[in-house]
Amino acid sequence: MSVFVVAEAGVSNYGDPKLAHRQVDAAADAGADAVKFQAWRTSELVSRSTDLGRRWHERMAGRELPPEAFAELQAHAGERSLTFFATAHDAPSVEFLVELGAPLLKVGSGEASNWEFLRVVGAAARPVLIAFGLQSDEEARRAVKVLQEAGAPEVTALHTVTIYPTPAHLAGLERMTRLAASLDVPVGYSDHTVGRHVSLAAVALGAQALEKHLTFDRTDDRSLDNAGALEPDEWVDFVREIRELEAALGEPAREELDEARAGFRDWALQAVVAARDLEAGTELAREDLSAKRPLGNGVPASDLERVVGRRLRRAVAADEQIRLADLT
Repeated sequence: MSVFVVAEAGVSNYGDPKLAHRQVDAAADAGADAVKFQAWRTSELVSRSTDLGRRWHERMAGRELPPEAFAELQAHAGERSLTFFATAHDAPSVEFLVELGAPLLKVGSGEASNWEFLRVVGAAARPVLIAFGLQSDEEARRAVKVLQEAGAPEVTALHTVTIYPTPAHLAGLERMTRLAASLDVPVGYSDHTVGRHVSLAAVALGAQALEKHLTFDRTDDRSLDNAGALEPDEWVDFVREIRELEAALGEPAREELDEARAGFRDWALQAVVAARDLEAGTELAREDLSAKRPLGNGVPASDLERVVGRRLRRAVAADEQIRLADLT
């Protein structure tokens, strides 16, 4: 099964539909499987009862994509053969995405231990990707159970670390293996590290879904997502590397492999040769023989012991290959 590669648009469009449409095109041009946006209503998501809340309310309100943009983005994604979906951060946004016909839903780490919200998501009866960047393993188990009991037909658990950007030494990819064993659902990775290499390691460890942010400017400090994101040209390389890595992890077709290696076998393998000038009739001892490249049509070095004790039909010069036809 191929890794489900998700280009995470996040808030790197800053609420601008034109920029969001550019993200759709960049994701499609790179060969991603899906493009994912974020849907929220700031008044439903953030309380202004504290100084921190007021600052975040202002920050989030300025980044909301207008509701009418989602249908246009969904249509655009469909035209580019991309799966379109979104992270819902509040119950009204879940309802909105369901009415829109989103084929799956994403739950971010901020909501992944809000049990009442998870029941709303599960009741939508859509496949769910859920990221556990702030939750314990026990909370992750409970979250998956809540979603399943509420009606989610499929749940994919994404390991992530909610640090932007995530230092590589804190990525903790081993948790993917642990979650796969304890949750009994497909497991993937949502990446916030700088570069592509940690995500590729997650693929090698068996990630079935992979998220990485897409931005047009990593240095733009308007979004925390940007530092660990990839720009469009990097996304092209990223998807190519994922697909090549998937192919490398599989078992190649034996006939194709043998055919491809045939020409290299001739020069890279060694053949049995005479270690010194040998006369016709010589009974060959081990010290009379050596092994050197190229193999060509000679006797493979692996069969050297089969030559020992045989007699030469003809004289053989030092370094000359000894063929089976030369032996009695």
